[in-house]
Amino acid sequence: MRLVLIAAIVVACLGAGGLAFARLHAAGPEDLVVVTESPPPARTPEPSILIDVAGAVAHPGVYRLAAGSRVIDALLAAGGMTGEADLMALNKAAPLRDGARIFVPRPGEPVPAGTLGSEAERKVDVNHASAAELEGLPGIGPATAARIVRSRDARPFVRIDELQTRGLVTPRVFADIREQLTTR
Repeated sequence: MRLVLIAAIVVACLGAGGLAFARLHAAGPEDLVVVTESPPPARTPEPSILIDVAGAVAHPGVYRLAAGSRVIDALLAAGGMTGEADLMALNKAAPLRDGARIFVPRPGEPVPAGTLGSEAERKVDVNHASAAELEGLPGIGPATAARIVRSRDARPFVRIDELQTRGLVTPRVFADIREQLTTR
């Protein structure tokens, strides 16, 4: 009797194993799961801006900074201000825009038009600025500055948006410089 019981258990185990084996090999493609390893997502570069730093700094030049940087970040990138810099002439917390120019003056030295961080952040009067002053604005080169001077000599500007309506600057350039302009 014992032998019959052992034989029954062996047959049951073999039957269960055979059934499991048959099901495993009978699986169709829809039952298979394929696992593949994908590469990590590519890092997107952080947006950056280019800033021109000049005047009383250790290393004047053009620097690439992270978007959202402040004047102090540009000064640090340029090696800091020299001992002859006018420390009170700049707003070091002012935010930067791509293409901006920061000029660090020496005491008594005037800050050129179109530079960021100056205490008053002087605005350029398009009716009285020289071509050289206009060229200090981002996106304004010698040819555009000359066209602005010719246009205002023919008819002075009443509003700064006339630079765009007269076709003297592109909408993008106007958006970049509008806060730096005035018509007095």
